[in-house]
Amino acid sequence: MRETVLKWGSRPITWLSLLMAYPLIDYVLRKFLPIPVVSSLWDEGLLIVLLLFAFAAYFKGARKLPSIKHPFIAFIVFGIALMVTDMTNWDASVEGFRAVYQYMIAFFIGFYLLADRQQMANMLKVLSLIGFITGLYGIAQVILGVETPMGWVQEGESTTTRAFSFVTSPNVLGSYMALIAPISVGLALYVDNGKERLLWIVVALSSLLALVLTGSRGAWIALAAALFACFYIWKKRWAGYLVLAGIVGVLALYFVVPESVPLVGTIKNRIFTLFTPEYMEASAQAGRLKRWVDAYDKMRLEPLFGVGLGHHGGAVGSRHFGTIYTDSYLFKSIAELGLIGVGMLIGLIVMILRYAARVVRSLVNKPEFFMVLGLFGGLVAVVLHNTVENIFEVPFMSLYFWLFGGFLVALYADQTNEKRW
Repeated sequence: MRETVLKWGSRPITWLSLLMAYPLIDYVLRKFLPIPVVSSLWDEGLLIVLLLFAFAAYFKGARKLPSIKHPFIAFIVFGIALMVTDMTNWDASVEGFRAVYQYMIAFFIGFYLLADRQQMANMLKVLSLIGFITGLYGIAQVILGVETPMGWVQEGESTTTRAFSFVTSPNVLGSYMALIAPISVGLALYVDNGKERLLWIVVALSSLLALVLTGSRGAWIALAAALFACFYIWKKRWAGYLVLAGIVGVLALYFVVPESVPLVGTIKNRIFTLFTPEYMEASAQAGRLKRWVDAYDKMRLEPLFGVGLGHHGGAVGSRHFGTIYTDSYLFKSIAELGLIGVGMLIGLIVMILRYAARVVRSLVNKPEFFMVLGLFGGLVAVVLHNTVENIFEVPFMSLYFWLFGGFLVALYADQTNEKRW
C-alpha cells in the first residue's frame, strides 16, 4: 500500500488530475471539511508540488520555451515593479500581484509537464467529467426552483432562477460551461469507442443546457464567437454559414418566438433586455457601463502604469479600498495596469492563442484534431468572456486558461523541434 501511494505521488499526472477537479475539491473542503489551513491553502500547496515537478522537467532540458518567454518575463517584471513602487499600500499591492500572477504559474506547469497527446486527452476527460458534475448541479437548481440571489437578477427581467451550481455565480458557471462544451464535443469526435463517444455527447449537451440556464449573456456570446473561430479554422465556408444561421436565429427569436415559450422565451428575454431603455439607463447609472467608465477614468489618471495592482475593480480592491467590481477583467486591468500593462497581458494571451491556432491547423485530418480544436474553442470563449466579466478573478478559471495554454504552447514547441507529434 505504501509503495503504491509513493508511486502515485511521484507521478505528475496524479497531481495534475487533482488540479482538473479544482472547483469540486475546493467546494468540498470549504463546505464540508472546513479545516482552516487546508481549505484555504490546499491549491497553493498543489501548485508548489507541481512547480517542483516542472523545475525538474526544465532542468532535464526536454522542452524549450519559444519566443513567448520574453513577453512573459517582461510582464512579470512589470508587475513586480508596480508592486514595489507602491509601498504605501503594500498589503494591497502584494495581494493584487498575487491575484494576477499566481495562477500564471500553471502555464509553466502545463508547458513542462505535458508528456504526450494521451496525457492531454486524459486531462481533458477528467476536466470534462468534473464540469459535467458541476453542470448537473446547476441544472438541478433550476429544476428544484432554487431562487437566484437578487444580485444576479436584473430589474424588469422575468427570470428569477438562474443556474449557479457551487462556483460562485451564474456568470462563472456560464464561463465554465463555455469551456467544457467545446472540449467535450472535441472528445466525442476524438474517441473511437461508441459508448465513450455517447458519454461525451451527453456531457456536451448537459453543459450547453447548464450554460443556457445560467442566463449568462456574456458566456453565450463568447461561446458563439469561439464556435465561429473554430469553424473558421476548420472550414471557412461553414463559418460563413454559421454566421447566417446565427442572424436568422436571432431574427426568428425576436419576431417569432413569444416569451411564454419555456427556456427559449427566457433566452429571448435575457438577450433583448439588453436593448431596452430601462437597461441602458440602469447600466449607465449603476451598472456595467458606469463601472467600465469609472475604470477608464482611473486609467486616465495614470495612463501608462495604471493606479496599481489590487487598487480597483476586483476582490482585492473591494477589500482594501471599497471599490466595486468592474464586471470586466479587461477594464479592471486597464485601470490597474495602465496601457502598458494591459497591452502586455493582451499580447501574452494573443500569442498563446496564435500558437494554439497553428497547432490546430497542423493537425487537420489527424485523429487529435477535434480534441485540440475543442480546447482552443473553450479557451477563446473564456478569453472573450473576460471582456464583460471578471472571470480571471476566479482562481480555477484563471488556472485552467493558463494551464491549458501551457499545454498548447508545449505542443507547438514539440512540433517546432520535431520531437513529438
